[in-house]
Amino acid sequence: MPEIPVSSLEVRLQKLAAQARIALEQGSLDYALETCGRILRTAPGCLEVRRLQRAAQLRRWRERNRVVAKLRGAAVEVRALLAGGARQEPARMFADAEAVLASDPVGVPALKRLAAAALALDLPETAVFAGEAVRELRPDDRDNLLRLGEAWLAARRPEEALRLAEALLRTQPSDPEAQALMRQASIAQTVARGKWEAPTTFRDKLKDGA
Repeated sequence: MPEIPVSSLEVRLQKLAAQARIALEQGSLDYALETCGRILRTAPGCLEVRRLQRAAQLRRWRERNRVVAKLRGAAVEVRALLAGGARQEPARMFADAEAVLASDPVGVPALKRLAAAALALDLPETAVFAGEAVRELRPDDRDNLLRLGEAWLAARRPEEALRLAEALLRTQPSDPEAQALMRQASIAQTVARGKWEAPTTFRDKLKDGA
């Protein structure tokens, strides 16, 4: 399930994406949501369209009674959990998270499930997208921050993961997960900078990365 830009979609879907963007700008949220849904059913890894969809979902959620929307989203989430059990295949977990977010785009558990499923489906940028959405809602959610760091590494963005690990260690210097994230991010950053081929020992490389 590869991640794909709008420009790489087939022409029909590119036109739909353009129509969805115009609809969102004009406030035609129903059409924007319907069109984004059609595209994502064919190309779930199209992050540009997923961002459009989330923007429309959030606007719709704000326009409606928030209590009613929250209750509706919770009901969908309970049904999804009962249907899937404690463990779900990534594709099913991804679809269930999408169903919950359609009713409650600020549902943190659903966003976390979307991130976990996206990472399992080799959609790291989508996992980053979901993790960042959780961070906007709960900036101090340490578990999400760690998972976001992992997603950044999977997306080959070690600089962001390293900054996040440093921030986590400033508040909890002995956190083993944050320390592990920093080590992984440091090594990944070293590799990305082209230093891995330098004539040094493996121990030196790890020491330099850390």
